[in-house]
Amino acid sequence: MSFRTLGIVLVAFGLLLVGCVGDATDSGEYQELEEQLAATEARVADLTAELSEAKADHDVSAVAAEGAASRYEKAKATQEIAFAIMADPSAFGSEEEVLDLLDEMAVPGTVYGDAAFGSVGWRPGWRNTLFGQVDATIRTWASWLSEDGSVGGSLWTWSGTAGNGEPFDLEGIELSSYDENGLYSSVMVHYPNEDEEVLRIFDEGE
Repeated sequence: MSFRTLGIVLVAFGLLLVGCVGDATDSGEYQELEEQLAATEARVADLTAELSEAKADHDVSAVAAEGAASRYEKAKATQEIAFAIMADPSAFGSEEEVLDLLDEMAVPGTVYGDAAFGSVGWRPGWRNTLFGQVDATIRTWASWLSEDGSVGGSLWTWSGTAGNGEPFDLEGIELSSYDENGLYSSVMVHYPNEDEEVLRIFDEGE
């Protein structure tokens, strides 16, 4: 409450007391002062409610901003570890150790989606991508992450050995989402080539 508003309330209250002492409760002046006091009290109540609402909105916004920042940092860390694993899986241990680490970076039940090869479970998807028959590495040359850390993606080149022993290079784009803890909750891989061409390169090399 401002000093001016408080002053009005005190003055009005004082005049009411004077009116009471002077037995002027029936006078027009007393009635006018009573109405002014009621209006002032109502205004003070409105201002108090507005202040409380503004404070609550500020507190909610601050918590949301803090949560978004935390989610962003966690998702960024998850994303960077995944890129490092794709670039050099052997630096993170054996095949099973790498897959165990990747399992820790995703929500249980997350699907590894691929436009050309189809969608499979998280662990089988990574096994097929990094190990299997292709002996592949993935070089990430661009990436992004939303301000709240909920979605991100990357552009990359997938290099390895095709089914016939010839080398191959496939370019693609990965689109992912992350949960509140910065863990992968979905992944979908797309290619600029037609699906049939992607499968041919995978089998015959390029």
